[in-house]
Amino acid sequence: MQSNGVKKMLNNKYLQGATAAGWLIIVMVVLFFIYITIKLVPVYMEYGSIKSSMTSLYEQKVAGETNGKIKDLLQRRFDINSIDSIKGRDAKIKATPQGKTLVIKYDKVVPLFGNVSALVQFEHEQPLQ
Repeated sequence: MQSNGVKKMLNNKYLQGATAAGWLIIVMVVLFFIYITIKLVPVYMEYGSIKSSMTSLYEQKVAGETNGKIKDLLQRRFDINSIDSIKGRDAKIKATPQGKTLVIKYDKVVPLFGNVSALVQFEHEQPLQ
């Protein structure tokens, strides 16, 4: 009977050690995802600002303006919102049967750690009519 009691105690100590190691791994995984989130949230917030800048052009009813004027107005909004990932001149304006459509397509590389980076690709189309 004593040997069963010793085995149970040894088994419990082994399980406790495995639990601590398991918690350490779980904490490391959670911290990794928190780090990734902290690095990527600003990129998505900037994309939201880009989309709102494009929407404000739609609300201003600039469809009758020249393509150069539309890109200049877009760049002014980017300057106000401190958007550096893309310039107004990088926007494309395409003609559709409904009128003009403003298209933004760009990639953003976010350095994570060492030589590991995340590539985030964005594309948004905003009708101007």
